[in-house]
Amino acid sequence: MNKEVAVYRYVTKETFDAYSWSLVENKQRFISQVMTSKAVSRTCEDIDEATLSYAEIKAVATGNPLIKEKMEIDNELQRLKLLKANYDSQRYTFQDNFMIKYPKLIKAAEEKLKCVKYDIEARDKELLKGDEFAITIGKITYDERSEGGTALLEAVSKSKSGDTYEIGSFRGFTLLVEKNYMDINYMILRGKTEYNAEMSTSPVGNMIKLDNLFNNLNENEEFLKKKIEQYKRDMESSKSEYEKPFAYEKELSDKQKRQAELNAMLDLEKNIDEEICVSEQSNLKVSENVKNTYTVNKDSKTQDMSEYPDESNRDGR
Repeated sequence: MNKEVAVYRYVTKETFDAYSWSLVENKQRFISQVMTSKAVSRTCEDIDEATLSYAEIKAVATGNPLIKEKMEIDNELQRLKLLKANYDSQRYTFQDNFMIKYPKLIKAAEEKLKCVKYDIEARDKELLKGDEFAITIGKITYDERSEGGTALLEAVSKSKSGDTYEIGSFRGFTLLVEKNYMDINYMILRGKTEYNAEMSTSPVGNMIKLDNLFNNLNENEEFLKKKIEQYKRDMESSKSEYEKPFAYEKELSDKQKRQAELNAMLDLEKNIDEEICVSEQSNLKVSENVKNTYTVNKDSKTQDMSEYPDESNRDGR
């Protein structure tokens, strides 16, 4: 702030100034939320210095302490209701988590785990046959890694992008290649489920990656077991959070009761209704007076006109 400039704000007690400053306060709240990128429905815990200053001026301009209290209660209730709305929204998310999301994830992981265990048994049977390298590309079987890797790269180069192709087999598993539009290709071993590795431009390197996929199936089993346990913990955590009550429930209830008491004490709605009724009765009386006056004047005019002779009588004189 400029030390050489002083800002003064003048208000008059028990005037319309209180309402004017209330409007300024609400505008400042909105501006502050937009400028700080805050979501109106999720935050509003605090007010900045400018908003606080406007709120204080509004309170000073209000002569009736009950009105001041009502303004404070209204603002506090607005904050609490936003917190309650956020609590309800999160509660629905927690409910969806432990009733739908995590049960589905657990079921899918358990089914995949069964498939991995089946593939491990199939892999172990293949290992009993020997540890000699062999890969089939098309209808040709290669027992050298360099030859098999070269044949694999040639088959991939002839494939179209955007699809997955079956190009052979590797130690009892179906061998597929996924070729995408980003020039990132994957080798896939398919048993009861699928295991993939990104391809390189090295023929021997790709064969080593296939060996690693084949030999490390147990890592998939351990990964899935840990994932299932994590899903179960997350599900229980969501259920626990769902069952937690709203932390400000009592405060919200108390302030709503106090707001109702203040409305009754200030008698705002009743005063408005009475003013409308009085105004309508006054207008009705004025209308009736005007109508009666018009009727009297009309009758008088008719009577006055009858006192003069008509034109035919004047001509016959």
